[in-house]
Amino acid sequence: MRVMITGGGTGGHTSPAVAIIEDLRKRDPRLMVQWVGCRGGIEERVAQRIEVPFRSVLAEGWPRTMSLRRLRAGAKLALGVAQAILRITRFRPQVVVGVGGYVSLPLGFAAQRLGVPTVLHEQNKRLGMANRLLAPRAARIFLSYPDTLGDYPRDRASVVGNPVRAGFTRPPDRATARDALGLEASTPVVLVSGGSQGARTLNEATREAIAQFKSDEVQVLWMTGNADAATARAAAEAAPISVQVFSFIDDMVTACAAADLMIGRAGASSTAEIAMMGKPSILVPYPHATDNHQEANARAFDEAGAAVLLLDDACTGAALVQLLRDLLGDAERLTAMAQAARSLARPGAAEAIGEEILTLAFERTP
Repeated sequence: MRVMITGGGTGGHTSPAVAIIEDLRKRDPRLMVQWVGCRGGIEERVAQRIEVPFRSVLAEGWPRTMSLRRLRAGAKLALGVAQAILRITRFRPQVVVGVGGYVSLPLGFAAQRLGVPTVLHEQNKRLGMANRLLAPRAARIFLSYPDTLGDYPRDRASVVGNPVRAGFTRPPDRATARDALGLEASTPVVLVSGGSQGARTLNEATREAIAQFKSDEVQVLWMTGNADAATARAAAEAAPISVQVFSFIDDMVTACAAADLMIGRAGASSTAEIAMMGKPSILVPYPHATDNHQEANARAFDEAGAAVLLLDDACTGAALVQLLRDLLGDAERLTAMAQAARSLARPGAAEAIGEEILTLAFERTP
């Protein structure tokens, strides 16, 4: 089977792609797959890590306001579509899978004009721009929420949830994870993660918060992104508690397994992983996300009792300290939040998508 997968720009798009590729590899040991994205983007690094051949096309995010940037973005899109046609002609995929992000548009557009079935996955409660444009001609559309907003053909859409990597379904136990990370066994552990690029608001609030705890109150795993790593390490060295700083955490499964509580943004992939792991969380949605989809994700978790929603402008060091002390001091509430998080998980998402991809590919096989 030959499959092309496209999308990227953030970990929220690349994580589901990895989960889908993992499932397809289990189904077909002779699978031929290529990942198409932007040169130098996170998708290229992820493709290299999982040993998937990477091909680039030109693409640029569409400006929300009228400006000369729209002319540049339009020109790049046209060139990207031409490049995508060449990629498809050479590789001859049986199915093209789009996981969102502006870079998925050139390949998806080209595939639909060349008659190659396209499969789309939407991680958020509102269809992203690329998926909205590709949805009318898509063979299958997979959604993460039953009340997804946007125009799409309902007869070709199904709700499967957000695919997560296989490791999140089989994490190590807490003791093993803490031992692997050199953490003390009995002190509560908090994992702070602003996503693959980091989050300035979270980093500043965490820097203020870690100075206010007593030495045995909490341990912190802190993923900062590259930009704030040096400042965070200096703050960690001065803090009275144990703080491990990472610009990026490769083994997020082990870090999540070690944690009693997670603090992070509310991207779709992050919340899906939190649900799969059954972890209580404090969610601080990125306020400038397209269509404010992160706040919608966070509110869904807050309303289910799985998380505490903390808006970005209210996320301060003092607020984090108060919330952490309240939550970590209430074991019964943490247990209830963990159970609520697990209730939001959809563990079969990758398998459902993989099955449909296989069916589409088989239907087109002479």
